Amino acid sequence: MSNQATVDELFDLAIKAEKNAEEMYRRLQAKFAPEPDVVRFWRNYAQAEVGHALWLERIRGTLNPEQLAAPADEETAAAAKRLLLFPIERALQEVETLDDAYQLANEIESGETNVVFEFLIIHFASDAQAQSLIRSQLRDHVAKISTGFPARFKSSASRLSVKATE
Repeated sequence: MSNQATVDELFDLAIKAEKNAEEMYRRLQAKFAPEPDVVRFWRNYAQAEVGHALWLERIRGTLNPEQLAAPADEETAAAAKRLLLFPIERALQEVETLDDAYQLANEIESGETNVVFEFLIIHFASDAQAQSLIRSQLRDHVAKISTGFPARFKSSASRLSVKATE
């Protein structure tokens, strides 16, 4: 019997990873509660993760039982499994400054999460226009870590001066 993940299981793993990222951003809101613009930034990221999970659910909902039961791409499934092994709780405990949080978000957003998400979009979104729109929104989401972060915290030095409250 094979241990290879199915397409349905790959969607499950990716959706769980998006929900984990959402939880991480919600926890970062609490860690930086005294900074309203930072809280707003993390809240927007958390909400975007909710949207990503919904997109994946919608795409999965368009697939037939045979497609869902098909073997998943092994490399992508392995990446998705690694995402769920990422120790978010420990990573959050190590966030002592806003710079730590910023670096953690960069790592999460530019890492395997988006590799898995993009793979699912490319191979399973129903049409090229939907694929293009979702991929564009995903690129914008990743870029917002650097382009959309509150202006007064653009430099590492300014982020290092803000301590986490939890």
